[in-house]
Amino acid sequence: LTTTLDSRLQNIARQVTAAAPLGEAQVALVAMRRNGEVVAMIGGKDYAKSPFNRVTQAKRQPGSTFKLFVYLAALRAGWDPDDRIANTEIAEGSYRPQNARGSYSESLTLEQAFSRSSNVAAVRMFNEVGSGEVIALARDLGITSPIARGDPSVALGTAGMSLMELTAAYAGIAGNSYPVRPTAFVREPRGLWDRVFNAPRSFSGSTHRDIERLLRSAINDGTGRAAQLPGLNFGKTGTTQNNRDALFVGYAGDLVVGVWIGNDDNTPLDGVSGGGLPARIWKSFMLRAQGIADQGPARRRDPA
Repeated sequence: LTTTLDSRLQNIARQVTAAAPLGEAQVALVAMRRNGEVVAMIGGKDYAKSPFNRVTQAKRQPGSTFKLFVYLAALRAGWDPDDRIANTEIAEGSYRPQNARGSYSESLTLEQAFSRSSNVAAVRMFNEVGSGEVIALARDLGITSPIARGDPSVALGTAGMSLMELTAAYAGIAGNSYPVRPTAFVREPRGLWDRVFNAPRSFSGSTHRDIERLLRSAINDGTGRAAQLPGLNFGKTGTTQNNRDALFVGYAGDLVVGVWIGNDDNTPLDGVSGGGLPARIWKSFMLRAQGIADQGPARRRDPA
């Protein structure tokens, strides 16, 4: 068997995670090509101390990185990035999520709501398109972990899943070919019948352009600005309740990369959110992978 792992990229992944000011927290990173070939993987800070692989074995909440599926379902159902959705506090019902820092307004466009990671807008959109549609889309993109039907908190990423399957779902968007099945070994060429009967699916050109517009906006103008690269890049931040998990998942060129930071005992992180340290680790990896000079070590605490 021939591995798809790339020694240069694996070394870069090891170096950027080792240099990150993690404190007592753990880190996981996986990098794959758009076709799912895994080129680098870090399952934790120290394999000798903990061989548990947090890329493939840990089932953690993805936080707002899951909003990708909510907004993509909306776009596929005919919504437009410029359509507006209420961004006011939710004052009815048993589930009343809040926006970070208490930031509300009368309404936002879908693009603004996604880039700013509005929780109330995401829950409203989830209710508009329906949990069945969102879950079906997640399944289409390769998410196999359990997802509760009819639970509006799912819109904010409360359904646990592995970093590997989440990153592979983003790879399906990157290449507009899904589902992506991640692998660490070179696959045999597919036969004719397999190509015919198991042909990958894709989104319409307009739907794909629209979701990439949202993913680009999240980096250019939203919560993922710390991940911005000189060229085109796309991604989404994720932070779970009480900062127990912090993620950044995105792609640039032919690389799709997911980064997770958290504590194994699920205790809150100290001042870390998805748009901070995970985004900076992601950026550092991408810059070096593309042969661009890094701009210095990541900071421990995120800016207010």
